[in-house]
Amino acid sequence: MLTEFLDLERWAHWFASLDREFIFLLGLPFVVAIIGLWSAWSEEEESREAQLGEPRPVAEPRAAERRRRVRRRSDVGTVAEHASS
Repeated sequence: MLTEFLDLERWAHWFASLDREFIFLLGLPFVVAIIGLWSAWSEEEESREAQLGEPRPVAEPRAAERRRRVRRRSDVGTVAEHASS
């Protein structure tokens, strides 16, 4: 019985006889579990970084956004002047 269980040729034959839809449904819970574990791990990493106060690697786009906001604020007065003339 153990040799039948470990027979890779039989496993390959069984796997080849399955429908593609069934194989998809058979693997779907594993994919969902892996994505859930990855999501929990990444949230844990983010909270750990926030607690330690380490800089985030995405700080550069935030700095660029701040510069755009400052430019917009400084342009507000000049745009109004152009509109009134």
